[in-house]
Amino acid sequence: MSTPTIAPVSFDYDGAAAASGYSRDVIQRAVRSGDLPAHYPEIDGRQISKPSILADDLLAWVKRGKTERTVR
Repeated sequence: MSTPTIAPVSFDYDGAAAASGYSRDVIQRAVRSGDLPAHYPEIDGRQISKPSILADDLLAWVKRGKTERTVR
């Protein structure tokens, strides 16, 4: 019997980088610019300091890119 695979619902910066194929720096720049939302969940009413990038947001950010590279 095989063990079911559970897809992550969110990533930290390193996880988002690994999942998308972009560098950690690119992910952080996208978050800082507001292009990629990062969430900060709460525990007992206190916001945690580690950002959480939702898998759906990461996929949507990647999909918003052009399908072909524009040459400048």
